[in-house]
Amino acid sequence: MPKAKDSSKDQFGSGRNAALAQIKSGMLLDLDQSQFDLLTVLTYLSSISTANLSRAQLFAAAAELGYGPSPYFARVANLVQCLGYDYSHACHVVSRSAKDPTMRQFLLRFGNSMASGEPEPVFLVRERDVVLEDYTNEYERAIESLRKWTDAFVALLVSCNLIVLVALISNMIYNLGSVLMIVVEAVAIIAAAMGAYLLYRISPFDPMVHKMDHKSDEQRRMSLVARVLFPTALLAGIGAYFVLGNIAYSLLISGLLILPIGIVAQRLESKIDARDRDIADFLRALGGVTGARGSTVIESIGHIDPRAIGSLEPELRRLLTRVSTGLDTGLCWGRFMADTSSELIHRVVRGFWDGNNLGGDPEKVGAYSADMAMRVWLLRAKKKLVSSTFNYVIVPMHVALTGTLVFISEVVTAFNTKLVEAQEVATTENASSINPEDIGIPGALSFQSFDTGFVSTMVMIVILSLTAINGFAPRAAAGGHSFKAAFFGSITMVTSGIILLVLPPMAQSLFSDTLSTPI
Repeated sequence: MPKAKDSSKDQFGSGRNAALAQIKSGMLLDLDQSQFDLLTVLTYLSSISTANLSRAQLFAAAAELGYGPSPYFARVANLVQCLGYDYSHACHVVSRSAKDPTMRQFLLRFGNSMASGEPEPVFLVRERDVVLEDYTNEYERAIESLRKWTDAFVALLVSCNLIVLVALISNMIYNLGSVLMIVVEAVAIIAAAMGAYLLYRISPFDPMVHKMDHKSDEQRRMSLVARVLFPTALLAGIGAYFVLGNIAYSLLISGLLILPIGIVAQRLESKIDARDRDIADFLRALGGVTGARGSTVIESIGHIDPRAIGSLEPELRRLLTRVSTGLDTGLCWGRFMADTSSELIHRVVRGFWDGNNLGGDPEKVGAYSADMAMRVWLLRAKKKLVSSTFNYVIVPMHVALTGTLVFISEVVTAFNTKLVEAQEVATTENASSINPEDIGIPGALSFQSFDTGFVSTMVMIVILSLTAINGFAPRAAAGGHSFKAAFFGSITMVTSGIILLVLPPMAQSLFSDTLSTPI
């Protein structure tokens, strides 16, 4: 963070750091964040450009932000300072090797703008507005796709469950063989897992919890709970299985142990959502008051009604307390961003503070930051409407699917028990000598006895897979912190454990008279 208004030259480096120009390659589970990062960079540059910074300072500032577009700005700065390129030509050269189409088009437009002599603040503000609209439209399209894929995921799970049940019942009529049963089970599990992965990829990128070096007390508390309960749940589940000999107790105990992690993550995101809702109004009001009074940002905070601050009041009081003790103002704002735990606040406040600290127009800076914050929060509310509906559906659907599997497997096992008894009677001296073919029943359709242990293992693997997939799918659709999956995972684990404990005895009691009657 900058320390003073006259330190803008020292704040931004020369841009010749090779590490800044390295573009990170995406991994399999990385979401597309190019639009969101470019919006963040343009909002930041629009804010600090109101201070009439030079091109070198603008490119160096963008290179040091650390977002996806930053390496491209660093490469442009390297070409200018090391090889003597002008900025327009350097932008065109870097755009040729840019794999990201969004950055390629942006660099071409930026180069053309500088070649035409258009002022950088005018171009950056116009591009920020365009990218903000593009980001909004792309986000809304992703929400519509997410709405359709959540419905498709429910249908896909039902279909996979039906495939396993058909294979299970068909095995009574004709011995399908263990290989075919394993293939059917693998196809059903892979199809369900791919459905959850598609939900994860389709859900728009919207990080909520920041990844700054300094963490808030809430983040540290969540990490401490996770470090304690995750290993405890794993060891307790393994121990319960070996001691009690029933995996249902393992699921039940492990699910209850990781439930507090999910609850803490849910509460943290609820607080972050409230802070993200209030930051836009606060920044817009603070920028207006600062511009009208001609005072510093810190002095203007004291002239804002605390009732207008909302959920940010505790963090802002700590900010004012730190500043009043003589601490560096930039470091105090950094701690404010960290204490909120919000990635969105980190992105918008960073540009707001640097823009004002460098001598920019407070009213414009506040408006730019507030516009981004408000738009992102409104889009997140739309996505929450879709994901919350899906979250309410997934739990009863999981109960229905796993319950059906367990109940049908118990029915099949009871049928197989009576079938084995009938076959034993058929081998005695008093058995009838009539073959099924003699009375018109084809041999291929005669009922077959099968290995009930193999069937039970197959059903258990499917149930465990559904437990993991249905625990991950709500978090994949909703986004947010990865620990939020512990909340839904604990629910599916507990419900699976209860079903495995309750349904088998219940099904056996329904067939107790039939099983006790001799053939």
